[in-house]
Amino acid sequence: MDNIEPKSVQFFRLYNGAQKRIYAYLLMLVHNYNDAEDLLQETASILWERYDQFDKRGSFAAWAIGIARNKALDFLKQKRTSRPMFSDSFYEDLCKLAESESENTDRRLSALRNCLKKLSAENRKLIHLRFEQGITVKKISQISAFSADAVYKKISRIYSSLYHCINRTLVQWERL
Repeated sequence: MDNIEPKSVQFFRLYNGAQKRIYAYLLMLVHNYNDAEDLLQETASILWERYDQFDKRGSFAAWAIGIARNKALDFLKQKRTSRPMFSDSFYEDLCKLAESESENTDRRLSALRNCLKKLSAENRKLIHLRFEQGITVKKISQISAFSADAVYKKISRIYSSLYHCINRTLVQWERL
């Protein structure tokens, strides 16, 4: 007997993988965290309702962003009376730019993951504490052997190293 994932498991695996990208896309269009969050929830609901229409051979993120684009444009048109609005062509151009940046974000995240693997265990732990767990530099200095100033400098050097590594990695990938 084949071990086939239930529809809900498939959907949530794909949605969780695309959720940050969809949210970033919506935020680029509406410029308001609360509105983007509301639109993300509405988009998720539509994605679930229409999941049977999704072509599994295609990109879930691209499909989801198409739906998010329509929700965002409808939202912006509804707000036309309460907010200054640009032309429809402006928002279409903005949608194209946001989609392009959204794709670039995925490549940059992949490059970041590769570069993080290259860090020493100590530096990975420091980045994990600061950025994944959100622990303050002051708190990190209290639980480590470093002063707060030393932690700031260390994080700054790691950040710079990651920045350059990501850019080198992206250039290498473009050459392939």
